[in-house]
Amino acid sequence: MVSRKVTPFKIFNYTFFVIIGLLMFYPFWYVLMYSLSDPTKVTLNNLYLLPNGFTLNTYAAAFRKSIIYTGFLNSIIVTLVGTFLSMFLSVITAYPLSREHLKGKKFFFWMIMVTMLFNGGLIPTYLTVKSYGLIDTLGALILPKAIIVYNLLIVMKFFKNVPESLIESARIDGCSEIRILFKVVLPLSKSVLATVGLFYTVTNWNAFLPGMMYLNDRTKWTLQVVLRDMLDQTTSAIDTDDIFTSPENFKMATVMISVVPILCVYPFLQKYFTKGVMLG
Repeated sequence: MVSRKVTPFKIFNYTFFVIIGLLMFYPFWYVLMYSLSDPTKVTLNNLYLLPNGFTLNTYAAAFRKSIIYTGFLNSIIVTLVGTFLSMFLSVITAYPLSREHLKGKKFFFWMIMVTMLFNGGLIPTYLTVKSYGLIDTLGALILPKAIIVYNLLIVMKFFKNVPESLIESARIDGCSEIRILFKVVLPLSKSVLATVGLFYTVTNWNAFLPGMMYLNDRTKWTLQVVLRDMLDQTTSAIDTDDIFTSPENFKMATVMISVVPILCVYPFLQKYFTKGVMLG
């Protein structure tokens, strides 16, 4: 029978993590409450538990800019296509590397590891992307980081935990390696796939520097680049079609606009997250 006795350690433990949780949550709550407050009644020095003069004018001002919808669409395309491509490449690369009978396994493994430890730098990377004709295309945000080695190692380590006897049984039944991967290994790897998929999703959604470097056409900008441009255009006050808001409120609202989509995705993957990270 599990003991439920209250001990000083349990009290300290729960108190400590409640405090840490509140310290992590409050900045997000502060940004949300500030963005919902009346621009004429707020200052950055105040602490907000509730909106000070509730209003949605700041969000109305942001969403009345047509370019924000273009940014949303481009970010969704980059996130969906980039995540699918990254997951596919990571899986088909990690599976053979996780099997002991692969010839030249050590050579391929260390060739991949070199790319994790060393990179060419900002300018050589830009010149490489330009040489492939990817400038001003969404492909420039997807292809250069199609595989993140850290995520690949997590998937590879997880695949190693799949019992070899199970794979041998599938081979005896006449399954090819491709069929073993998709019919046997992947159904057992939902937790790590969800975890790494979340990593790739967040990476693609938050892509900012590549967008600044490679995209000149405003119609190709992702949401992060659009929001940065909108913030750069803020002055002492913003007046968008008779909707008044302050630069500070506008900044808080744009932060929330960029964060909410990821917050909507995370709850569906949370149950796999801890297990995937620990086992990988």
